[in-house]
Parts: sequence; structure tokens; C-alpha cells
Amino acid sequence: MDVRITQRHRIRSLLGLALLSLWVAAQGDVTFQGGEYALTDPLPGDQVHPALALGPLGGYIAWQDEFTDGQGQGISARRLDGSFSGTLSAFRVNVTGEGDQIRPAVTALTNGGAVFAWLTGPANRRQVAARFLGSDGLWITGEVPVNTHTNSGKEAPAVARLNDGSVVFVWGSWNQESGDRPMQGVYGRRFSPSGQPMSGEFQVNLTTPYNQRTPAVAGLDNGRFVVVWVSEQQRFENSVDIYARLFRADGVPVSGEILVNTDTNVCANPQVAPLPGGGFYVVWGQKDTVVLQNSWDIWGRAFDAGGNGGAVRRLNTHTFGDQFAPRIALSGQSLLVVWTSLEQDGSREGVFGRVLDISGLPLGGELAVNTTTLSQQIHPVVAGDGAGRFLVVWSSFTGIDNGFDLRAQRLAAAAQPLQPLDPPVVSVLSSNALSVSWPTVAGLPVAAYELYMNDARPPAPTLVTSQNVVTVSNLLHSTTYTFRVAYVLTNGQRSPLSEPASNTTYGVWVYGGVPSEWMAAWFGADLSRWPRPQDDTDGDGATNLEEFLAGTNPLDPASVLKVNLLRTPTGLYVEWNTQPGLVYQLQASGGLTGWTNVGEPRFARGTRESVRVTGGDAAFYRVIRIR
Repeated sequence: MDVRITQRHRIRSLLGLALLSLWVAAQGDVTFQGGEYALTDPLPGDQVHPALALGPLGGYIAWQDEFTDGQGQGISARRLDGSFSGTLSAFRVNVTGEGDQIRPAVTALTNGGAVFAWLTGPANRRQVAARFLGSDGLWITGEVPVNTHTNSGKEAPAVARLNDGSVVFVWGSWNQESGDRPMQGVYGRRFSPSGQPMSGEFQVNLTTPYNQRTPAVAGLDNGRFVVVWVSEQQRFENSVDIYARLFRADGVPVSGEILVNTDTNVCANPQVAPLPGGGFYVVWGQKDTVVLQNSWDIWGRAFDAGGNGGAVRRLNTHTFGDQFAPRIALSGQSLLVVWTSLEQDGSREGVFGRVLDISGLPLGGELAVNTTTLSQQIHPVVAGDGAGRFLVVWSSFTGIDNGFDLRAQRLAAAAQPLQPLDPPVVSVLSSNALSVSWPTVAGLPVAAYELYMNDARPPAPTLVTSQNVVTVSNLLHSTTYTFRVAYVLTNGQRSPLSEPASNTTYGVWVYGGVPSEWMAAWFGADLSRWPRPQDDTDGDGATNLEEFLAGTNPLDPASVLKVNLLRTPTGLYVEWNTQPGLVYQLQASGGLTGWTNVGEPRFARGTRESVRVTGGDAAFYRVIRIR
């Protein structure tokens, strides 16, 4: 059989064998891997306040945006594959659309799922909501209310996974402990990985006068967790300090309040990361009161499992102006701290960082993380995969129309092997043709992708291509084909193969666009009793052809894919109902004669999906099921 493979563009070939050396951009303990890259296509409005969680096989990025729910600020997320590239489409996290949903947080679950938290509700009465996602990519829960005290507003939610698989949320709460005085305290609550409460609310801080606010939390190696926060006027009038407290996994405290900073300067924005053996490392911003033009700096301190602190160190070496809002992550035997620095890169805010060993000693000088320096690069976050790789994500100003979009940069401790892509998406085109697509690898110098069909294995791919969508034709009808994909860098290094994905070509006879085997499965083997593809057999408003394309039951009026066009304050949306676990593709046509894909395939994590469309030229839209 002569299998033919075509693409949207040209095919490239690779010369030479894969090199044995591992590719990195520079030498050292932690180095850049590739360059800065976009985590999403350009999106309207602003994508800001990212939150990031990683594991060995990828993770999730969440952010606050202005278009996901059509009603103001909402929470979007996207899965990252093992190469830290985005896979499939971004998806909406919040169920509630009314008002603004802001300030997301995320942590990875042990089984590969994730937990998202954010603030929801009116500006002066915001509450903490969460949603749990399973390892299969499907929602385990709807919106889960985290706090039980609802008489006042909440601030700054954070979430961490513990060694036993449970998660703990912390947040700031107004007026909960101080009656009529408008002050904050820090509270927490534990949940199971399936989204069930494991405790009531518990108060984190012991000292209650004035504000205790802006908490962060980390699960520790010994099964405990640590919470850090800002406390005002606890030591003396006008003092603003950082405190920490240790807890058992069940939420019982095992320490009192631990003072983190050692001098009297004003402090802000604490963050914490675990250290091997149950210790932890805290970073924060601190005001320089001696050299006033230096303003804010980044400081850090390591603590052992008993809460005993080591030396306090200033981490930024560039001290002029403001260095603020640090974030920290552990991966392997290294810590990476990142922060925002004002005018250091020559154009407003930039993202800088520094690598530390697990004792807190700096390894080398500062790192300039962002490559794009025009205007603002803000809200950096960092996460590690546990094996020596880091990812830094931030919001980058891209223009007046698009506002802020998300950018990313990979770093790794020493040389790291390439990671595989997620399985490709294989969809059926006809009796003898399949379409195979996969996410592009962003930010690395990819020379080509290699597609392997059935039993093909390296170094003999079925196809070498520069594209990520191919059509495989001249196939046998009613036959299942399996595909894997790899990518090859410009130095010849090849990634491992992805996990396989399969699909089956239609039978030899296609009846009005519907495969005969589908007709036989629903309407029996007697062709004379078959309805026409354009008939609506179950009276649900969808023809049999449309039921086939949607993957719904043509004999059940309750099983129907309903596509609606919605106008909202933030634009025009195509919305449809889904079956969890299926993959859908939105398509557009100017005259119902040819259809083109709109955006990337969308994995249905729940029962509704929507896509914002431009609303420019007149168009028809349809949704098809591709897996």
C-alpha cells in the first residue's frame, strides 16, 4: 500500500543522526533552555496574574483574563505537556460568570490533576472558590466554596498539595477576628483531592491586632505545611514584618509564630518553597531605608524542619529602584527566585531572577529572564517539575489591542533530556484518510517533527515535517491506525516518542457524508429502513449527519449538540454543550461550501464549551467531534 501524507505547507527533511549531547543554551548550574515563548495565541484584552503548577509530565497555567466568560474578569487555564508547551485549547475554570473572578492560584495533584482557587463575588465581599480537575482532564467538581465565614470579604488565596495528597487553602479575611474594625486575619482549610472538606476553617495567626495578611503556603517533605504572611505592628508601632507558622497535615499547629525577617525595615509579599528534609525557604520584599533611591529589594532566609532560621540574605545585586513581588520554586537540588525589577532592562518593568542552592547560597549572579523588553513585563511566577527543570511565566505587554499576554522561559539545572509531547489528535476524514495533529513545541529550536505510524520507530519515521497538522491518505477502509510523534532540535537531538493515539477509517461506503457502519449501528443492517442523512430522526433539531459529526445519539432527543451564538459585553461567543472527555473543533464557513478550523481542538472537561469569535466578516459556524 502506498500511503500518502500531505500537509498544509511544505515538508522538511533532516540530515544526520541525533546527537548524544543534551541541548542547553549555556553552561552552569541552571541554564536557559531555548528562548522566550508565548503560552497562548494572542488573546483580546489582558491576561494577567498567572499561577503555575508543574509535575514530571507537565502541569497547568491559570490566569485572570477579560474574555473567558463574557461578563468581566474570569479565570482561564491551559494544560502544559512535558515540554512545557501548551496543549489543546485554553479552557474556562470558573462556573459563575456574573461579576469578576480574579487572582487565581493552582497546585498540582499527586495523580496529575490540579486544584484551582480564586476570588469571586462583589469587590467588597469576595469569597474564595475552588475547582478540582482529575488526572483524566475532566472536572471532578463544580465551584466549591472554600471559606465558611461569609460575612466579610476575602483576599489573596493560595493553595498547596501535601504529602498525603490532600490540599490546604489559605487566605486573608476581613473583620473575622476583629469585630467592627476593618482588619485582616489569615485563615486556612483542608480538602481531599476529590474536593471534599477535611476540616473547618482554622486561624493561622495568633497575634490579632491590626492586619495579618497576604499569606502563602507550601507543603513540606515531612508531611507538614508552613504558612507565611505579613503582620502589621506586631513588634512595635508601624512595624511590618514577615511571620511563619508550622502545621501538621491535619491542620494542628506545631509551632508558634516565627519571625522571618531580622531587622526593622518594612516588608511585603512573602512567598515560601519547601526544602529537603522538611525545611523551607522564605523570600520577601523589603524597603531600603538607608539608601532611599534603592527603594525595595528581595530578601531570603532558609529554615530547618524545626523552624530555626539561617542567615538573612539580600538576593538582588541590582539595587537601584524597585525590585519587588518575588516568587520561589524548588526543583531537584536548586531554588529559583524571580521578581519584578523596575527599569533594569531599559524599559519599565522586567523579570529577573537568581539561582540558590538548597542552603540558600546564591549560585552566580542575577538572570535577566525576559527577552522582550519593550514596555512592561510583570507578575512573574515560577514552578519546578521536581527533576531540575523550571518554568517562569509572566504577563508581557504586546500592544494596545491585545494588552498583556503570557510569555514563558524554560530553565534547567545542568543538562536535561527532552520531554515527549502529548499524544497526537487523530481524526477521520474519509474511508481512506486521517488527519493527525499535535501541539507545536514553542521556545525551543525545533528543526522538524517526526510522525511514526503503526510499528515505525526511530530512526525511521513515516514522515519528517515542519508542520503540526498532516493528512494521511491512501489508507485502507475500516482499518485502525496508530500514530506517535517526536520532535528534533537543530542540533539533532530527538525527543522520546509520545504516547500513541489511534483512529479508524470509515467503511468503504459513505452515505451522504455518514459512514455506513454508523448508520448500521443505529438503524440496523436493513438499508431499506435507513433514514436519510438530512432527516431529523429523533426530532431534536439535529439531522442524522449533524448527530454523526457531533457524536450524539440520533434516536434520543435529549442527546443533541446545541450550538448558540451569544453576544456579551466582551464580544461574540459560539457556545455548545459537550460530552466530557470528547474533543471538539469549532469550524467556520463563509458560504457553507468549505469549512476551516477556528482555533485549536477543545477537550471537553465538563458539559459546556465556548469560543470567542471575531465577529468581523459574516460567517456560519459549526462544531464537530474529532475524538
